[in-house]
Amino acid sequence: MNDYNNTFEEYENIEFTLNDGQSDYDLDAQESDFLSAFNQESQPRYPTYVHIRTNQTISVKINSTSNNSITIPSTDSPFEIKGLKIRNMYFSNSSGNSSTVRLLFFIPSV
Repeated sequence: MNDYNNTFEEYENIEFTLNDGQSDYDLDAQESDFLSAFNQESQPRYPTYVHIRTNQTISVKINSTSNNSITIPSTDSPFEIKGLKIRNMYFSNSSGNSSTVRLLFFIPSV
C-alpha cells in the first residue's frame, strides 16, 4: 500500500544482495551508508517509513534480533513498514536463492 498523502523531508536508499542461508544480516554493521542521510545534524534522526523490494521471499526484524520476524514474500514486494523509528534492520534469507534487496527510507516532514 502506498501512502502519497505524506510529504517527505529526506530519503535514503540502499541496495544489497542477501545470500541464501544468511541469517540476521545486520544492516547497520554491513551497509556503511545506512542512516547517513538522516544524521547530518548533532542529534541522530531515524526514518519512520521504509519500502522494501525483494525478488525472493525474505524475513526482516526491526531494531533487534530478538524481535519477531516479518516474512516478506517476493509477491508482496514492495512491502511497506511505517510508524516506528527504524534504528536497524536484520534480514534473513532461506529461499534457496540469493535475493536482491532494495530499501527506500523516509522521514516525513513536520
